[in-house]
Amino acid sequence: MPGASPDNVRTPPKTALLRGSVSISALLGAMFLATPARAEGYLYDGNFGIGSGLEGGDTGTGQFGWRRARLRISTGVDLRDDESQANGLGIRAFAEIEKRATFGGEVRYERWMSHNVGAYGGVIGVITPETLFGGSVGMDFVIPFGKRAGLYLEPSFSVLPVGSDLPSSGPLVWLLLSAGLKLGL
Repeated sequence: MPGASPDNVRTPPKTALLRGSVSISALLGAMFLATPARAEGYLYDGNFGIGSGLEGGDTGTGQFGWRRARLRISTGVDLRDDESQANGLGIRAFAEIEKRATFGGEVRYERWMSHNVGAYGGVIGVITPETLFGGSVGMDFVIPFGKRAGLYLEPSFSVLPVGSDLPSSGPLVWLLLSAGLKLGL
């Protein structure tokens, strides 16, 4: 080319370098400006409630008897996979606040038949001041208040055959009803 300076001439290495620079710039721009893909995640529900019911066990005479269970407050979280919302894991902490205070927890497998009705089974325990451990089953009924909040009602049945706070002969049995607020987080 007449009048072309050697700096403006496109040679194959310069063309390859230019194409590579444009490709890398476009790739880096797409990577840093794109929002992350959400292939799988968890749905979180927080719970806070209060409950009581019946407590059964040996009354000290060798007979099985019932009395009112201590008032308890509970809080926890339910984790469900966003691709399979029917199955979940529930984690609870509770404190009995009448007479002497106790603290305990529960881990449960939850199966939701619908968005507002579920059942669960799990392990439950009191860890202080004395220990009790056993199994628990129950149901959850949610009365929705809008899209992310609701009132939950939870009847449960627990048998605690292991621990240092057992009645004289046999396990401790709880029949409880809890109610509280459930929030989608």
